[in-house]
Amino acid sequence: MANLWNEAIGSDPNLLVEQIVSKGLPKYDAIKLINDLVAVNLGQLPRRFRFAQQLPADSAACVPGFARTFAHTNWIDGESVVQAGESPGDRGFNWRFNALATDLDTLSADVVALYGCLEQLRASLVLALQDVAAELNRLNNDVAELHTKTPSPKAFPYEIENAPKFLGIRELDGTKVTMWQHGGNVVVLPGIHTMDLTSTVTQRLETGALVARAMAGNPAFGKAVKAGAVVKDLITSFGDEPLGDGRTLGQGLSVLSLESTVDDTSIVEAVNTQEQAFLRSTVGSIDAVAAVVGTTSTGAPLVSVNPRRIAGSILGAPTDIGTALDAAGLSTIEKLAGVPNRTLITTLKKQGVVITGSQAIELAARVSMIAGLGAVTPVN
Repeated sequence: MANLWNEAIGSDPNLLVEQIVSKGLPKYDAIKLINDLVAVNLGQLPRRFRFAQQLPADSAACVPGFARTFAHTNWIDGESVVQAGESPGDRGFNWRFNALATDLDTLSADVVALYGCLEQLRASLVLALQDVAAELNRLNNDVAELHTKTPSPKAFPYEIENAPKFLGIRELDGTKVTMWQHGGNVVVLPGIHTMDLTSTVTQRLETGALVARAMAGNPAFGKAVKAGAVVKDLITSFGDEPLGDGRTLGQGLSVLSLESTVDDTSIVEAVNTQEQAFLRSTVGSIDAVAAVVGTTSTGAPLVSVNPRRIAGSILGAPTDIGTALDAAGLSTIEKLAGVPNRTLITTLKKQGVVITGSQAIELAARVSMIAGLGAVTPVN
């Protein structure tokens, strides 16, 4: 495997060239390398992905070493003399069993080595997948920056005289159509069918809440988060744990930067922020959010939604929690979003409804997710 660079580098390109030359690279190649690095960071050359740690195709240490040494000579009934020790015509039971034990020990060593190789392979695969995830996050950032920096072009960059006027969507013989006015005529065109984003949006809305539920249900994970941990370390240790909706905890945390550090006060907010960014940038997602949370009024902002449906999705929540929230005056997402968890528990208890601290945390995470999209109004 190639040696890794472990020296600090400065901002002076000439000094960096000298550093690289001192490692044995010709000066021409060193200058070209620095120029390429600068060009890549300026976006003038494509970035090339390489694994930080290479995974070799084979390993000399992972080769079976067992070769059977014991060979049995058959005995003949009534003729062979069988005894513990050796005799002129036979080596005896002791030799045979000792030879078998030696072969078993050699085979056992092979099995131990096999498990060691599998462990090394698993560790290497985890590092390789982390490299891939980090590169995907970088690509996502590139796309996000491009989306924000590039001005949106005109939908149609040509001037059209007497452009048709959109009249709306109607239903004709059981089929949705679009209606356009052109001059004195009305043109009817087939409606456009969009993809159902409900299932995807439902998962995105729940990620932060399910991470909060995992902190309450898995003491080891909750302790690690509370102590402050790097995201990639959390994924390595707890990534295989189920999240509760078919995904794993690792998939839920993968929306965060692998190198970022989170704790129990920031992890849910960080996850919600990433998922909110996805929903805002995906065409049709906000309408799907409105359907999921139960918006019934055309053009109503999401913060005005009654939290009854959201509260009812909390694991083990009392069936009358929605009624209790209404009775306590917490009838919208906006009103519920600013209520501290302990205050919420006390308020609901006065209404005869008891929830646990972990349920209050999960509800707060779900409400915070919707509240973060509250300024957005669905387009119906």
